[in-house]
Amino acid sequence: MPTKDSSFREPKVTTSILASIPDCLHNMLQENVQRTKERRTSILVSSNNLANRFILERWRIRSSQRRRYKNLFSTIRKQCRALFRNYLSRGNIVWKNQNSEFSFGVFKFDEVRGNLILGFVPPCGYLNWRFVSDKA
Repeated sequence: MPTKDSSFREPKVTTSILASIPDCLHNMLQENVQRTKERRTSILVSSNNLANRFILERWRIRSSQRRRYKNLFSTIRKQCRALFRNYLSRGNIVWKNQNSEFSFGVFKFDEVRGNLILGFVPPCGYLNWRFVSDKA
């Protein structure tokens, strides 16, 4: 007798899909910049939050379905952590859209059970971003 999960398939994660994760992060940062234009604050983003949002936007799978899509969430979260470690080691993130350029300093806010939380700070004229990053 077939179970109800017998025809179930997890989405396949390819390298091209993993390569689109930074775009999701850029969108998150852009939305936060537009919301906080009047005040200069840092933006906190966790690697798990980025993974959850990416999976929701890409496949419409909510984080509450994590147990059913265990391999998918695991793979995407690992990639998000690797991406965050890369940005942390660089100390900054810069990207260009059609008509604007975005630049942020990156610092480590916290790490809880593998969930890396980074702070993204808009640049100030006198601050060199190479010295902002926490190398730990």
